[in-house]
Amino acid sequence: MAKWYQDLTWEILKSFKTRRLWKFHNVQPVFHGEFPDPPYIFMGNHSHGDDPYITGGALGDTVHFMANIDGVSNVQRVLSHLAACYGKKKGAPDFAAIKKTIELLKEGEAVGIYPEGDRSWDGETAPFIPGSTALASKYKIPLVLAIQRGNYLSFPRWADYPRQGRIQIDYYTITKEDVESMSAEELEKKVTELLYVNDIKDPLNQGVVFTGENLASGIQRLLWICPSCGKQDSLAGDGDDILCGECRSRWTLDGSLRIYPEGVQGTDLKDWYDWQKVKTAEICSSAGTEMITGSIDIEISELENRKMIDPRRGDLKLYRDRVVFSSEGRDDLVLNVSLIAHYIDNFNNAFEFDYGKVRYRVIFSGKNAVKWIDLLNELKK
Repeated sequence: MAKWYQDLTWEILKSFKTRRLWKFHNVQPVFHGEFPDPPYIFMGNHSHGDDPYITGGALGDTVHFMANIDGVSNVQRVLSHLAACYGKKKGAPDFAAIKKTIELLKEGEAVGIYPEGDRSWDGETAPFIPGSTALASKYKIPLVLAIQRGNYLSFPRWADYPRQGRIQIDYYTITKEDVESMSAEELEKKVTELLYVNDIKDPLNQGVVFTGENLASGIQRLLWICPSCGKQDSLAGDGDDILCGECRSRWTLDGSLRIYPEGVQGTDLKDWYDWQKVKTAEICSSAGTEMITGSIDIEISELENRKMIDPRRGDLKLYRDRVVFSSEGRDDLVLNVSLIAHYIDNFNNAFEFDYGKVRYRVIFSGKNAVKWIDLLNELKK
């Protein structure tokens, strides 16, 4: 069961952090039925970095959230434990985390899981990790769902600054009786449908005014292809504008993430990211022996017990069949694309992946990490 200090920490967080977030983001909860007593599994769509505190604040129970604790500092690990979080290896199967989840449920606790496995980059709910609702089906555990609208628009994953507008949270309960009456496939389908949100396109967000400063600051973490000149890694935020440093094209971004003027990239940021994915596929399919993309002046290191071992600074290059890291005075590090596995973006700053038995971390320092994930996904299809 939850330790007394975890219950206390959770109550303090709800009293201060949740209250502040609800006021700042104008959170409007809508309750569709009563919450069950623990044990239950809490699930939600995931875009905002503070989603656990925004959505969990309405619950009367301490919720043990499964979280990416491996990617944080030792101090943050201690704080995460105080807040009743437990670790899961991001981007890879983690049987220890599953075992811990089962133990907590058997102890009568509430467990929080984000079935997408990560925060959304574009505000659209990502496909679930397979078997996300399997424990509820197997152990006949009720589910509490929190469907958020406006959480991505309130603080996009790539952005440097939050916005103010509105977050609507619809809370639904799938009772134990409902779980017992459905097959595992039916339950997963129902949860998938309920948690699907496309925040930028959602009609319920169209009438809400989202405001903030420097609305395009941080956009280089998401966008990396200029739709005007095709130059890679030339886009950056300039106040509320997206500016290409190569051709000097400029687009204005509003609080609802609409783009002015419209163009081949579409009318909003969701359109632009979808257009970029199409271009990513074209770049990969037409690649010969030439370099597909690169990132200059980055840092790479092997990871051992979460620590970077012998970090090296240099340039990273991607080809159809290999990734090459070059640094002055050292031999090139050459990695076969087909052997790169479990690659993730970690807190918008680091790109991590497994290569055989070695875990690598690449530090981009504000540059684009998600492009490497999207490109590797295409090359591995």
